[in-house]
Amino acid sequence: MEFTRGDTYKFKFQRLDGNNEIITTKANKMWFTVKENYYTDKIVFQKTLENNEIIFDNEYYYHITINNEDTQELSYGSYVCDIQTETNGVIKTIYKDDFTLLEEVTFEV
Repeated sequence: MEFTRGDTYKFKFQRLDGNNEIITTKANKMWFTVKENYYTDKIVFQKTLENNEIIFDNEYYYHITINNEDTQELSYGSYVCDIQTETNGVIKTIYKDDFTLLEEVTFEV
C-alpha cells in the first residue's frame, strides 16, 4: 500500500472465509494499525470499528479513510500495517502489508 503523504486515501474490502465466500456478519471488533516496524509497540496511527473509523455497509464492505492529519507530519518512507478482526472471541489478522508514504510536491499554504 502506497500513497502520497498528506493525501486523503480511501479503500474498502470484504472479509472472505476459507472458501472465498463473503462473510456477511459484522466483525465484533476491527483494527487497522500502522507502525514503524513489526518489532515496536508504538502505534503511528490506528483506525477502529469501535470508534466508527471503520464503517461496515449493507453490501458487506468495510470502509477505511486515511485522512490528511493521519500522515501529514510523518516522515516519507516505509512503515508496516495490518488489519485485525475479533469475532466471537476469535482474533485473526486478515491483511498485512508495507505502508509507504511517497513524497508530496504541493503543501498546504
